[in-house]
Amino acid sequence: MANYYATARSNYFAVKNEQAFREWADGLGLTILEPSEVSEDLIDRFGISPGDDDDGGGWPTSMADDETGDCEDIDVADQLAAHLADNEVAILMEAGSEKLRYIIGWADAVNNKGEHVFLALDSIYTAARKLGTNITRAVY
Repeated sequence: MANYYATARSNYFAVKNEQAFREWADGLGLTILEPSEVSEDLIDRFGISPGDDDDGGGWPTSMADDETGDCEDIDVADQLAAHLADNEVAILMEAGSEKLRYIIGWADAVNNKGEHVFLALDSIYTAARKLGTNITRAVY
């Protein structure tokens, strides 16, 4: 049996409250990315990536309750939306594979209102229908 391994990160975005954002990211074990250059508008912007854990490198999808030990499902993009400054859009990307069994990839854009735009690599199968009818999946 193979393990799923992913690479994930976000773009850079401004937040409403840097301390609250950092505490939230730390609570999820996320790594905060800081740009190497100052933006033209001189606004501090940050990116995030999953921290080093045993979850294959992808975005966390659950979080353990310290008191009960139960796991609850989480949506990083939904939680991040509450931290974004007005007119900022965060884009979370992930691509991964389980050896050559399958390759997945997706991107989720979210604003501070919690509005999303989502794209997945496997949408290529629907888009490819206009090219022909013999389309097999890139899996085994």
